[in-house]
Amino acid sequence: MSLLENLPDKPGIYIYRDINKKIIYVGKAINLRKRVSQYFQKDDALGIKTTALVSQINSIDFKIVNSEIEALVLESSYIKKYQPKYNSLLTDDRSYLYICITKDKFPKVYSVHKSTLPTNAEIFGPFPDASAVKIILKTIRRLFPFYTQKPHPKTECLYCHLHLCPGPNPDIKQYQQNIKNIKKIFNGKFKTVGRKLKKDMLSSSKNEDYEAALIARNQLEALTYITSGWHNISNLFEKTNLPEDEISSALNGLKTILKPYFSKLDDVNRLECFDISQMGTNYFVGAMTVFEDGKLKNDKYRKFKIYTKVTPDDQYMMKEVVWRRLKHPEWGTADLIVVDGGKPQISACLSLTTIPLIGLAKKLETITIKTENKWIEINLPPNSHTLRLLQRLRNEAHRFANRYRKELMKKL
Repeated sequence: MSLLENLPDKPGIYIYRDINKKIIYVGKAINLRKRVSQYFQKDDALGIKTTALVSQINSIDFKIVNSEIEALVLESSYIKKYQPKYNSLLTDDRSYLYICITKDKFPKVYSVHKSTLPTNAEIFGPFPDASAVKIILKTIRRLFPFYTQKPHPKTECLYCHLHLCPGPNPDIKQYQQNIKNIKKIFNGKFKTVGRKLKKDMLSSSKNEDYEAALIARNQLEALTYITSGWHNISNLFEKTNLPEDEISSALNGLKTILKPYFSKLDDVNRLECFDISQMGTNYFVGAMTVFEDGKLKNDKYRKFKIYTKVTPDDQYMMKEVVWRRLKHPEWGTADLIVVDGGKPQISACLSLTTIPLIGLAKKLETITIKTENKWIEINLPPNSHTLRLLQRLRNEAHRFANRYRKELMKKL
Protein backbone atom coordinates (compact mmCIF):
# COMPACT_ATOMS: atom_id res chain seq x y z
CA MET A 1 0.00 0.00 0.00
CA SER A 2 3.07 2.26 0.16
CA LEU A 3 2.50 2.91 -3.53
CA LEU A 4 -0.49 5.08 -2.59
CA GLU A 5 1.26 7.29 -0.05
CA ASN A 6 2.23 10.09 -2.44
CA LEU A 7 -0.97 10.13 -4.47
CA PRO A 8 -2.99 13.36 -4.05
CA ASP A 9 -6.75 13.74 -3.78
CA LYS A 10 -6.72 15.68 -7.03
CA PRO A 11 -7.67 15.07 -10.66
CA GLY A 12 -5.19 13.90 -13.25
CA ILE A 13 -3.73 10.81 -14.89
CA TYR A 14 -1.97 7.89 -13.19
CA ILE A 15 0.84 5.88 -14.77
CA TYR A 16 1.70 2.32 -13.76
CA ARG A 17 5.26 1.06 -14.34
CA ASP A 18 6.68 -2.43 -14.00
CA ILE A 19 10.00 -3.45 -12.39
CA ASN A 20 11.84 -2.33 -15.55
CA LYS A 21 10.27 1.17 -15.35
CA LYS A 22 8.22 0.41 -18.46
CA ILE A 23 4.75 2.00 -18.60
CA ILE A 24 2.16 -0.77 -18.55
CA TYR A 25 -1.05 1.21 -17.97
CA VAL A 26 -2.33 4.82 -18.05
CA GLY A 27 -5.67 6.00 -16.71
CA LYS A 28 -7.45 9.21 -15.68
CA ALA A 29 -9.31 10.04 -12.48
CA ILE A 30 -11.21 12.80 -10.71
CA ASN A 31 -9.52 11.73 -7.46
CA LEU A 32 -6.19 10.01 -8.07
CA ARG A 33 -5.81 8.47 -4.61
CA LYS A 34 -9.36 7.12 -4.53
CA ARG A 35 -9.24 5.71 -8.05
CA VAL A 36 -5.87 3.99 -7.74
CA SER A 37 -6.74 2.52 -4.35
CA GLN A 38 -9.57 0.60 -6.05
CA TYR A 39 -6.93 -1.50 -7.83
CA PHE A 40 -5.53 -2.67 -4.52
CA GLN A 41 -8.64 -4.18 -3.00
CA LYS A 42 -9.09 -7.90 -2.39
CA ASP A 43 -8.08 -10.06 -5.35
CA ASP A 44 -11.50 -11.70 -5.60
CA ALA A 45 -13.05 -8.29 -6.28
CA LEU A 46 -10.90 -7.78 -9.39
CA GLY A 47 -11.09 -9.38 -12.80
CA ILE A 48 -8.40 -11.77 -14.03
CA LYS A 49 -6.74 -9.20 -16.31
CA THR A 50 -6.82 -6.47 -13.65
CA THR A 51 -5.30 -8.83 -11.10
CA ALA A 52 -2.50 -9.61 -13.54
CA LEU A 53 -1.92 -5.87 -14.06
CA VAL A 54 -1.74 -5.14 -10.32
CA SER A 55 0.75 -7.96 -9.79
CA GLN A 56 3.19 -6.22 -12.15
CA ILE A 57 2.91 -2.68 -10.76
CA ASN A 58 6.24 -1.65 -9.26
CA SER A 59 5.79 2.14 -9.18
CA ILE A 60 3.11 4.77 -9.81
CA ASP A 61 3.58 8.21 -11.39
CA PHE A 62 0.92 10.84 -11.80
CA LYS A 63 0.24 14.13 -13.55
CA ILE A 64 -2.18 16.65 -12.02
CA VAL A 65 -4.52 18.59 -14.33
CA ASN A 66 -7.42 21.01 -13.84
CA SER A 67 -10.13 19.46 -15.97
CA GLU A 68 -11.37 16.22 -17.47
CA ILE A 69 -10.87 17.43 -21.02
CA GLU A 70 -7.17 18.02 -20.24
CA ALA A 71 -6.95 14.59 -18.62
CA LEU A 72 -8.47 12.92 -21.67
CA VAL A 73 -6.01 14.59 -24.03
CA LEU A 74 -3.04 13.84 -21.77
CA GLU A 75 -4.13 10.22 -21.26
CA SER A 76 -4.47 9.79 -25.02
CA SER A 77 -1.01 11.24 -25.71
CA TYR A 78 0.60 8.83 -23.23
CA ILE A 79 -1.22 5.83 -24.70
CA LYS A 80 -0.19 6.85 -28.21
CA LYS A 81 3.44 7.41 -27.23
CA TYR A 82 4.05 4.44 -24.92
CA GLN A 83 1.39 1.93 -26.10
CA PRO A 84 0.94 0.42 -22.62
CA LYS A 85 0.28 -3.32 -22.69
CA TYR A 86 -2.69 -3.34 -20.35
CA ASN A 87 -4.56 -0.44 -21.92
CA SER A 88 -5.23 -2.81 -24.82
CA LEU A 89 -5.82 -5.87 -22.66
CA LEU A 90 -8.22 -4.25 -20.21
CA THR A 91 -10.25 -2.41 -22.83
CA ASP A 92 -11.44 -3.83 -26.12
CA ASP A 93 -9.22 -2.01 -28.61
CA ARG A 94 -12.11 -1.80 -31.04
CA SER A 95 -13.93 0.53 -28.64
CA TYR A 96 -11.09 3.07 -28.76
CA LEU A 97 -11.94 6.15 -30.78
CA TYR A 98 -9.64 8.35 -32.83
CA ILE A 99 -10.31 11.93 -33.92
CA CYS A 100 -9.54 12.74 -37.54
CA ILE A 101 -9.03 16.13 -39.15
CA THR A 102 -8.94 15.97 -42.94
CA LYS A 103 -6.62 18.00 -45.15
CA ASP A 104 -9.34 19.60 -47.29
CA LYS A 105 -9.68 23.30 -48.00
CA PHE A 106 -12.35 23.26 -45.30
CA PRO A 107 -11.13 20.38 -43.09
CA LYS A 108 -13.67 18.03 -41.54
CA VAL A 109 -13.47 16.82 -37.95
CA TYR A 110 -14.93 13.49 -36.87
CA SER A 111 -14.29 10.36 -34.80
CA VAL A 112 -13.66 6.80 -36.07
CA HIS A 113 -12.54 3.42 -34.81
CA LYS A 114 -9.07 2.08 -35.60
CA SER A 115 -10.34 -0.22 -38.36
CA THR A 116 -11.66 2.75 -40.39
CA LEU A 117 -8.84 5.26 -39.93
CA PRO A 118 -8.37 7.34 -43.11
CA THR A 119 -4.96 7.62 -44.76
CA ASN A 120 -5.13 11.29 -45.72
CA ALA A 121 -5.92 12.97 -42.40
CA GLU A 122 -4.29 14.13 -39.18
CA ILE A 123 -5.05 11.60 -36.43
CA PHE A 124 -5.41 12.21 -32.69
CA GLY A 125 -5.82 9.40 -30.19
CA PRO A 126 -6.52 6.69 -29.27
CA PHE A 127 -9.07 7.74 -26.64
CA PRO A 128 -10.20 4.90 -24.32
CA ASP A 129 -13.39 6.70 -23.27
CA ALA A 130 -15.48 6.68 -26.45
CA SER A 131 -18.50 8.43 -24.95
CA ALA A 132 -16.31 11.21 -23.60
CA VAL A 133 -14.78 11.76 -27.05
CA LYS A 134 -18.19 12.40 -28.57
CA ILE A 135 -18.98 14.92 -25.85
CA ILE A 136 -15.57 16.60 -26.27
CA LEU A 137 -16.29 17.11 -29.97
CA LYS A 138 -19.67 18.64 -29.16
CA THR A 139 -18.03 20.94 -26.62
CA ILE A 140 -15.20 22.07 -28.90
CA ARG A 141 -17.63 22.52 -31.78
CA ARG A 142 -19.44 25.17 -29.75
CA LEU A 143 -16.17 27.05 -29.30
CA PHE A 144 -14.88 26.55 -32.82
CA PRO A 145 -17.61 25.43 -35.30
CA PHE A 146 -16.48 22.84 -37.87
CA TYR A 147 -17.77 20.50 -40.57
CA THR A 148 -18.20 16.77 -40.02
CA GLN A 149 -18.18 14.03 -42.66
CA LYS A 150 -21.63 14.79 -44.05
CA PRO A 151 -21.76 17.12 -47.11
CA HIS A 152 -23.22 20.49 -46.16
CA PRO A 153 -26.43 21.56 -47.94
CA LYS A 154 -26.53 24.83 -49.87
CA THR A 155 -28.71 26.38 -47.17
CA GLU A 156 -28.26 26.56 -43.40
CA CYS A 157 -28.70 23.27 -41.58
CA LEU A 158 -30.07 22.55 -38.09
CA TYR A 159 -26.56 22.71 -36.62
CA CYS A 160 -26.12 26.21 -38.02
CA HIS A 161 -28.99 27.42 -35.86
CA LEU A 162 -27.42 25.60 -32.89
CA HIS A 163 -24.15 27.41 -33.69
CA LEU A 164 -22.30 24.12 -34.13
CA CYS A 165 -21.76 24.51 -37.86
CA PRO A 166 -20.04 27.33 -39.80
CA GLY A 167 -22.76 27.33 -42.45
CA PRO A 168 -22.70 26.86 -46.24
CA ASN A 169 -20.33 29.76 -46.97
CA PRO A 170 -17.87 30.23 -44.10
CA ASP A 171 -15.00 32.68 -44.10
CA ILE A 172 -12.01 30.51 -45.01
CA LYS A 173 -9.53 32.36 -42.77
CA GLN A 174 -11.80 32.11 -39.76
CA TYR A 175 -12.57 28.45 -40.46
CA GLN A 176 -8.90 27.52 -40.82
CA GLN A 177 -8.11 29.40 -37.60
CA ASN A 178 -10.80 27.34 -35.87
CA ILE A 179 -9.12 24.17 -37.12
CA LYS A 180 -5.72 25.37 -35.88
CA ASN A 181 -7.19 25.98 -32.44
CA ILE A 182 -8.81 22.54 -32.43
CA LYS A 183 -5.51 20.87 -33.31
CA LYS A 184 -3.75 22.75 -30.53
CA ILE A 185 -6.37 21.57 -28.05
CA PHE A 186 -5.93 17.94 -29.10
CA ASN A 187 -2.18 18.44 -28.70
CA GLY A 188 -2.77 19.65 -25.14
CA LYS A 189 -1.84 23.27 -25.87
CA PHE A 190 -4.80 24.80 -24.01
CA LYS A 191 -2.80 27.74 -22.67
CA THR A 192 -1.48 28.57 -26.15
CA VAL A 193 -5.03 28.75 -27.49
CA GLY A 194 -6.07 30.90 -24.55
CA ARG A 195 -3.22 33.35 -25.08
CA LYS A 196 -4.04 33.62 -28.80
CA LEU A 197 -7.72 34.31 -28.09
CA LYS A 198 -6.81 36.97 -25.54
CA LYS A 199 -4.42 38.58 -28.01
CA ASP A 200 -7.11 38.56 -30.74
CA MET A 201 -9.65 40.05 -28.34
CA LEU A 202 -7.38 42.92 -27.33
CA SER A 203 -6.24 43.57 -30.90
CA SER A 204 -9.82 43.65 -32.24
CA SER A 205 -10.92 45.96 -29.43
CA LYS A 206 -8.00 48.30 -30.13
CA ASN A 207 -9.00 48.41 -33.81
CA GLU A 208 -12.62 49.09 -32.75
CA ASP A 209 -13.74 45.79 -34.27
CA TYR A 210 -15.99 45.15 -31.29
CA GLU A 211 -17.90 42.26 -32.83
CA ALA A 212 -14.71 40.26 -33.42
CA ALA A 213 -13.53 41.19 -29.93
CA LEU A 214 -16.80 39.90 -28.49
CA ILE A 215 -16.48 36.58 -30.34
CA ALA A 216 -12.91 36.12 -29.10
CA ARG A 217 -13.94 37.02 -25.57
CA ASN A 218 -16.78 34.50 -25.56
CA GLN A 219 -14.49 31.77 -26.91
CA LEU A 220 -11.89 32.62 -24.27
CA GLU A 221 -14.47 32.50 -21.48
CA ALA A 222 -15.80 29.15 -22.71
CA LEU A 223 -12.29 27.72 -22.99
CA THR A 224 -11.46 28.97 -19.50
CA TYR A 225 -14.60 27.34 -18.14
CA ILE A 226 -13.86 23.89 -19.54
CA THR A 227 -10.23 23.98 -18.40
CA SER A 228 -10.57 25.49 -14.93
CA GLY A 229 -11.93 23.12 -12.33
CA TRP A 230 -12.97 19.53 -12.76
CA HIS A 231 -16.34 19.81 -14.47
CA ASN A 232 -18.25 16.66 -15.34
CA ILE A 233 -17.61 16.26 -19.04
CA SER A 234 -21.10 14.89 -19.72
CA ASN A 235 -22.43 18.36 -18.85
CA LEU A 236 -19.74 20.46 -20.50
CA PHE A 237 -21.39 21.11 -23.84
CA GLU A 238 -24.67 21.89 -22.12
CA LYS A 239 -23.07 24.50 -19.87
CA THR A 240 -20.60 26.05 -22.28
CA ASN A 241 -21.94 28.91 -24.38
CA LEU A 242 -25.61 28.07 -23.93
CA PRO A 243 -28.14 29.37 -26.49
CA GLU A 244 -29.28 31.98 -23.95
CA ASP A 245 -25.70 33.15 -23.63
CA GLU A 246 -25.38 33.31 -27.41
CA ILE A 247 -28.55 35.37 -27.67
CA SER A 248 -27.28 37.71 -24.95
CA SER A 249 -23.97 37.95 -26.81
CA ALA A 250 -25.79 38.69 -30.08
CA LEU A 251 -27.93 41.44 -28.54
CA ASN A 252 -25.00 43.01 -26.68
CA GLY A 253 -23.00 42.93 -29.89
CA LEU A 254 -25.84 44.51 -31.84
CA LYS A 255 -26.20 47.31 -29.30
CA THR A 256 -22.44 47.91 -29.32
CA ILE A 257 -22.40 48.15 -33.11
CA LEU A 258 -25.44 50.42 -33.47
CA LYS A 259 -25.10 52.71 -30.45
CA PRO A 260 -22.62 55.10 -32.17
CA TYR A 261 -25.21 55.73 -34.89
CA PHE A 262 -28.40 55.71 -32.80
CA SER A 263 -27.89 57.67 -29.61
CA LYS A 264 -31.41 56.88 -28.38
CA LEU A 265 -30.93 53.12 -28.70
CA ASP A 266 -31.02 52.13 -25.02
CA ASP A 267 -32.39 48.63 -25.45
CA VAL A 268 -32.60 45.94 -28.15
CA ASN A 269 -35.15 43.66 -26.54
CA ARG A 270 -37.73 43.82 -29.35
CA LEU A 271 -36.62 43.52 -32.97
CA GLU A 272 -39.03 43.64 -35.90
CA CYS A 273 -38.05 42.54 -39.39
CA PHE A 274 -39.91 43.21 -42.66
CA ASP A 275 -39.72 41.43 -46.00
CA ILE A 276 -41.60 41.57 -49.30
CA SER A 277 -42.62 38.58 -51.41
CA GLN A 278 -43.81 39.01 -54.99
CA MET A 279 -44.46 37.00 -58.12
CA GLY A 280 -45.53 38.37 -61.49
CA THR A 281 -47.96 41.28 -61.27
CA ASN A 282 -50.71 39.77 -59.14
CA TYR A 283 -49.17 38.62 -55.88
CA PHE A 284 -47.54 41.28 -53.69
CA VAL A 285 -47.35 40.67 -49.94
CA GLY A 286 -45.26 41.68 -46.97
CA ALA A 287 -44.52 40.15 -43.61
CA MET A 288 -43.30 41.18 -40.17
CA THR A 289 -41.53 38.88 -37.75
CA VAL A 290 -40.75 39.68 -34.13
CA PHE A 291 -37.88 38.74 -31.83
CA GLU A 292 -38.60 39.67 -28.23
CA ASP A 293 -37.43 38.53 -24.78
CA GLY A 294 -34.80 36.32 -26.40
CA LYS A 295 -37.22 34.41 -28.64
CA LEU A 296 -39.04 34.53 -31.96
CA LYS A 297 -42.62 35.48 -31.13
CA ASN A 298 -44.75 33.66 -33.72
CA ASP A 299 -47.99 34.98 -32.24
CA LYS A 300 -46.83 38.54 -32.96
CA TYR A 301 -46.00 37.97 -36.63
CA ARG A 302 -48.11 40.01 -39.06
CA LYS A 303 -48.79 39.62 -42.80
CA PHE A 304 -49.83 42.31 -45.26
CA LYS A 305 -51.39 42.20 -48.68
CA ILE A 306 -50.07 45.11 -50.76
CA TYR A 307 -52.86 47.50 -51.77
CA THR A 308 -51.17 50.63 -53.12
CA LYS A 309 -48.96 49.12 -55.80
CA VAL A 310 -49.82 46.93 -58.79
CA THR A 311 -46.36 46.80 -60.38
CA PRO A 312 -43.10 45.49 -58.88
CA ASP A 313 -41.53 48.17 -56.67
CA ASP A 314 -39.85 46.61 -53.68
CA GLN A 315 -38.96 49.78 -51.80
CA TYR A 316 -42.40 51.35 -52.25
CA MET A 317 -44.06 48.16 -51.01
CA MET A 318 -41.69 48.04 -48.05
CA LYS A 319 -42.70 51.60 -47.18
CA GLU A 320 -46.39 50.66 -47.29
CA VAL A 321 -45.91 47.65 -45.01
CA VAL A 322 -43.86 49.56 -42.43
CA TRP A 323 -46.31 52.47 -42.52
CA ARG A 324 -49.29 50.19 -41.93
CA ARG A 325 -47.52 48.42 -39.11
CA LEU A 326 -46.74 51.75 -37.36
CA LYS A 327 -50.44 52.60 -37.34
CA HIS A 328 -50.89 49.82 -34.74
CA PRO A 329 -49.23 50.94 -31.48
CA GLU A 330 -51.27 48.26 -29.70
CA TRP A 331 -48.97 45.66 -31.26
CA GLY A 332 -46.09 46.99 -29.15
CA THR A 333 -43.11 49.20 -29.86
CA ALA A 334 -39.95 48.01 -31.57
CA ASP A 335 -36.52 48.94 -30.29
CA LEU A 336 -35.09 48.27 -33.74
CA ILE A 337 -36.60 47.84 -37.21
CA VAL A 338 -34.79 45.66 -39.72
CA VAL A 339 -35.76 45.69 -43.39
CA ASP A 340 -34.68 43.13 -45.95
CA GLY A 341 -32.59 45.13 -48.37
CA GLY A 342 -30.18 48.03 -48.56
CA LYS A 343 -30.20 51.74 -49.35
CA PRO A 344 -33.44 51.86 -51.43
CA GLN A 345 -35.53 50.10 -48.79
CA ILE A 346 -34.03 52.17 -45.95
CA SER A 347 -34.50 55.44 -47.84
CA ALA A 348 -38.16 54.60 -48.44
CA CYS A 349 -38.87 54.02 -44.73
CA LEU A 350 -36.67 56.52 -42.88
CA SER A 351 -39.25 59.33 -42.94
CA LEU A 352 -41.90 57.13 -41.30
CA THR A 353 -40.43 56.76 -37.82
CA THR A 354 -37.77 57.82 -35.34
CA ILE A 355 -37.22 54.19 -34.31
CA PRO A 356 -33.69 53.03 -35.23
CA LEU A 357 -33.86 51.34 -38.64
CA ILE A 358 -31.28 49.25 -40.48
CA GLY A 359 -31.15 47.08 -43.59
CA LEU A 360 -29.72 43.60 -44.10
CA ALA A 361 -28.96 42.79 -47.74
CA LYS A 362 -28.96 39.09 -48.68
CA LYS A 363 -26.14 39.08 -51.22
CA LEU A 364 -23.25 40.00 -48.90
CA GLU A 365 -25.23 40.08 -45.64
CA THR A 366 -24.26 43.73 -45.24
CA ILE A 367 -25.79 45.77 -42.43
CA THR A 368 -26.65 49.18 -43.86
CA ILE A 369 -27.25 52.32 -41.74
CA LYS A 370 -28.15 55.87 -42.77
CA THR A 371 -26.79 58.68 -40.62
CA GLU A 372 -27.41 62.38 -41.15
CA ASN A 373 -24.32 62.74 -43.31
CA LYS A 374 -23.52 59.40 -44.86
CA TRP A 375 -24.27 55.73 -45.39
CA ILE A 376 -22.58 53.17 -43.16
CA GLU A 377 -22.03 49.57 -44.30
CA ILE A 378 -20.92 46.88 -41.84
CA ASN A 379 -19.93 43.30 -42.67
CA LEU A 380 -19.71 40.98 -39.67
CA PRO A 381 -17.84 37.64 -39.54
CA PRO A 382 -19.97 34.69 -40.75
CA ASN A 383 -19.86 33.07 -37.30
CA SER A 384 -20.93 36.28 -35.54
CA HIS A 385 -23.79 35.69 -33.10
CA THR A 386 -25.14 39.13 -33.96
CA LEU A 387 -25.18 38.43 -37.70
CA ARG A 388 -26.78 35.03 -37.16
CA LEU A 389 -29.54 36.56 -35.08
CA LEU A 390 -30.32 39.13 -37.78
CA GLN A 391 -30.16 36.43 -40.48
CA ARG A 392 -32.51 34.20 -38.52
CA LEU A 393 -35.03 37.02 -38.10
CA ARG A 394 -34.73 38.04 -41.77
CA ASN A 395 -35.02 34.46 -43.02
CA GLU A 396 -38.07 33.95 -40.86
CA ALA A 397 -39.68 37.05 -42.38
CA HIS A 398 -38.86 35.75 -45.87
CA ARG A 399 -40.39 32.36 -45.07
CA PHE A 400 -43.52 33.89 -43.54
CA ALA A 401 -44.05 36.28 -46.48
CA ASN A 402 -43.61 33.50 -49.06
CA ARG A 403 -46.06 31.27 -47.23
CA TYR A 404 -48.69 34.02 -47.26
CA ARG A 405 -48.16 34.68 -50.99
CA LYS A 406 -48.59 30.98 -51.75
CA GLU A 407 -51.77 30.89 -49.68
CA LEU A 408 -53.22 33.72 -51.79
CA MET A 409 -52.19 32.01 -55.02
CA LYS A 410 -54.03 28.84 -54.04
CA LYS A 411 -57.28 30.79 -53.60
CA LEU A 412 -57.27 32.00 -57.20
